[in-house]
Amino acid sequence: MKYVVRLKNIEEITELISMGADVFLVDTPLAVKKVGLEMYDFLETIFSYGKEVYLLVNKMIHEEDINTLTKILLTAKDDRITGVVAGDLTVMVKAGELGIAKKVIYQPGTMNTNSFDNEYFFLKDIKGITISKEITWAEIAKIFTVKKTELSLVGHGFIDMFYSKRKLLTNYFIFKNIVRENIGENPNFRLNEEMRKDSYYPIFEDNGGTHVFRDLALESFDEVEELAKALDDFFVERIFIGDEEYYDSLKVYNNQMSREVFLEKYQGKYNKGFFYQSTEKIKGELDEN
Repeated sequence: MKYVVRLKNIEEITELISMGADVFLVDTPLAVKKVGLEMYDFLETIFSYGKEVYLLVNKMIHEEDINTLTKILLTAKDDRITGVVAGDLTVMVKAGELGIAKKVIYQPGTMNTNSFDNEYFFLKDIKGITISKEITWAEIAKIFTVKKTELSLVGHGFIDMFYSKRKLLTNYFIFKNIVRENIGENPNFRLNEEMRKDSYYPIFEDNGGTHVFRDLALESFDEVEELAKALDDFFVERIFIGDEEYYDSLKVYNNQMSREVFLEKYQGKYNKGFFYQSTEKIKGELDEN
């Protein structure tokens, strides 16, 4: 299993490698939820470290994006780029036209929830799929038993649960007749539900639209050993997480820090997501009769 990390700047590459990074996930012009500079402009420098590179193309693709997408995928034909992480099936189709479908990792967020997805995309001859974070540990295990294509998981960090191409924060302030600067790419906005008064959900607007995340970050410290038996890639997400905290999380996964020390240091920020509690229980849709 490879640890896939988000690269924020060139200066941190050697440090991330020392903490167990196997693959660098690099923001491109069609990436959303970016974490820093667009590292797409520094590929040659990244290649010099001899690690694998994935390109992030997770924006909803529209007609006006096709030319940019084509340029990115032509760059991805370089053998030193071993993956293209895609959030939109358009990327898979276009990559197939260019003969590099084998590099596509389909990572739509909440969509890949069952073993049929694994079989379907195996027939599409892509590199792999990222399993949804909204399913339980037991359901993930079932997918592992019928593995056909490469499997990955976003196993750590703030997990997005909603993505709209609309600029919802901007529209909210317009509706409220509030003049507000620095709305785009501002990490400080939160949503609060009436039914969950103690939960604050990060909401983030960028050029690709609006993204809403779970209120607590996911950690898989106890599960990673079992996950490593079937996963090909383990993505460590970085948005809303400071550099020191991000580095510390990598240290835990690579046995350079104990999980107890980490959770004590960042207490109250993490949980197990839906590993052990299904979404239908949380929504109250389970028939208990």
